[in-house]
Amino acid sequence: MLRRSLEHRGETGFDPVEVPVRLLRRSHGREPARSGDRVIDVLIITKNEEANIGFCLEALQGWTHRIFVVDSGSTDRTREIVDSTDATFVHHDWSGYAAQKNWALNNLPFEADWTLIIDADEVVTPELRAEIESVLARDVADVPESAFYLNRLFYFLNRPIRNCGYFPSWNLRLFKRGTAQYEDRAVHEHMVVDGEVAYLKAPMIHDDRRGMEHSIAKHNSYSSLEAQEILRGREAAGPPASGLESSFFGNALQRRRWFKQKIYHLLPAPWLFRFLYMYVWRRGFLDGATGLRFSLFISAYEFLISLKIRELRLNRAPRLPKPMDPSLPSGDLPVTVVVPVLNEEKNLPACLSRLGRFAKVVVVDSGSTDRTCEIAAEHGAEVVDFRWNGQFPKKRNWVLRHHEFDTPWILFLDADEYVSEAFCDELANRLPDTPHDGMWLSYHNYFMGRYLRHGTAFTKLALIRAGSGEYERIDEERWSHLDMEVHEHPVLEGTTGKISAPIDHDDYKGLESYISKHNEYSSWEAKRYAKLVEDGGSGQSYFTRRQRWKYGAIRRWWLAPGYFLVSYFLRFGLLDGFPGFGFALLKWIYFFQIRLKIIELENERDTAEG
Repeated sequence: MLRRSLEHRGETGFDPVEVPVRLLRRSHGREPARSGDRVIDVLIITKNEEANIGFCLEALQGWTHRIFVVDSGSTDRTREIVDSTDATFVHHDWSGYAAQKNWALNNLPFEADWTLIIDADEVVTPELRAEIESVLARDVADVPESAFYLNRLFYFLNRPIRNCGYFPSWNLRLFKRGTAQYEDRAVHEHMVVDGEVAYLKAPMIHDDRRGMEHSIAKHNSYSSLEAQEILRGREAAGPPASGLESSFFGNALQRRRWFKQKIYHLLPAPWLFRFLYMYVWRRGFLDGATGLRFSLFISAYEFLISLKIRELRLNRAPRLPKPMDPSLPSGDLPVTVVVPVLNEEKNLPACLSRLGRFAKVVVVDSGSTDRTCEIAAEHGAEVVDFRWNGQFPKKRNWVLRHHEFDTPWILFLDADEYVSEAFCDELANRLPDTPHDGMWLSYHNYFMGRYLRHGTAFTKLALIRAGSGEYERIDEERWSHLDMEVHEHPVLEGTTGKISAPIDHDDYKGLESYISKHNEYSSWEAKRYAKLVEDGGSGQSYFTRRQRWKYGAIRRWWLAPGYFLVSYFLRFGLLDGFPGFGFALLKWIYFFQIRLKIIELENERDTAEG
């Protein structure tokens, strides 16, 4: 049985499960409730918020004047849900967090004395509503403050975070019309207020129901923006708005900015400092296991910022492999190379430039929108279009079933993998007489521009005899959104051998792409684990020994740190310097994310079971 870890949200005063249903049953044209003739307008910015927007809007019904939902191109049911209420839906192309809100404040017809800005994943509690209405009940001229800070209570994996330095969490959101604007920042923007400010004590709930995968994707984007701002020193490049400048002797925000600009990113390990600050100094341990997970999650975000700063400083151009010797025979290897791709224009040229000795090259594309297909054609590769219908087979098995191979061997090669002359020579010597149906290949990993000579070895079964088998089939029609086999292995009829000469693996698309890809992979791993648990482990019959061990341990807390310790210390990843440390820690983060997503799935199942 999956573990039960749901905590009911008694703080909110409403049942969030029922909110979308009640919203869709609402009729239009209802007059909003008013406090005398003083009303409040609301601004919400959205993109693909169908999981959140109903809860947010429900808590605003009956006491607000106008609600403006400014959307930047949702493709889900966000607009349908908004249109089922009295809120006004407005489209505006995305211009940045601060710029989007400032555009709305400057261009939409806000009429009320007061304006409230709230995110779609935030819910005003009845207690906070009562506090806000006590402000609205007074004549606006009699309220000395121009704006009020609101307090947010974060939820992480269905549990509130009351420590970790995240509660109280003050954000200036309520202000007199026309008295506030957002500063010009790419991320973590603050409001500039003309006048005095005060604080309302009752919290609003911050709970993003789009899930852990979305949260990781958001932090991946945020960390890229933060790294860019820190590297170019934008915060110090011009005079900041009054009250928002960094100062050791200023208010809490000014002191925090001073520390972040002058000290924080000069620390040798700011992510470790962040963890100790949250979990120890700010008593995150009082939030139990959730406090530990949340502290680690935010610390991983800080690590990504530091890593991306290094990447930007490196400013690395693609490392073109040494050209093949033109005197070598062309097409002498009886192998068809299959390269699955999606938007690989940065990696593909170097990959294809090394394949002259192979009999045929097939590039299987999933709808690239860059120059991937054009590059493949320029190198003489056959381009095959693939569109996954959500069912078996996925990309590699589809090629094995539907493509007519006229060579006895098939090599599956990713676009960020590059063969060497030594690899080709070994194939020429080994393949004609080998009794095996498949060959395990080893890979040299490059990270942050450096070849990693140590750490955990990377191998996979990627060279197979045509017709000898397929990649393992997994029942994933209901839960997977990846169109290609990820960590599956071919299941072959005969024996397997090994090619000693390595293949270089070096992804030029950068860390943001790497994190995005592994975010998808970790979701797949978590869902696969949940499916195995649901089926009682029956699906493991065709697993390799290594896979059976991995899925037996993947829910355990020790797997992520254990992988790091083995890779970095026992297998001497520390000898690769910071790139070795960074790569090992990213693997820790990867397994940690899998575990978080498994817990999230367990919570969802517990909720469904009541």
